Amino acid sequence: MGRGARTLGGMGADSTDFIAKLRQIEEQANCAYAELGPGLCGTRLQHIVVLAMTLRGRLEFGSAVIDRKQVGRSATAEA
Repeated sequence: MGRGARTLGGMGADSTDFIAKLRQIEEQANCAYAELGPGLCGTRLQHIVVLAMTLRGRLEFGSAVIDRKQVGRSATAEA
């Protein structure tokens, strides 16, 4: 598959890779927070986790909405 090619489910390969990287950022920030505990660095790490989760959620949810619209169009086209 080439760059930006579509994968199963309608999500691009680049988006799938980006979502996986955001999940890794969440995991690493959570691990670092567990080691550091409360404080300024801990608060910043929590912000990183929330931002990564928000971005990942937008990408995952956005692709699901697009897929549903595409399925709806194909169903009405067949009718």
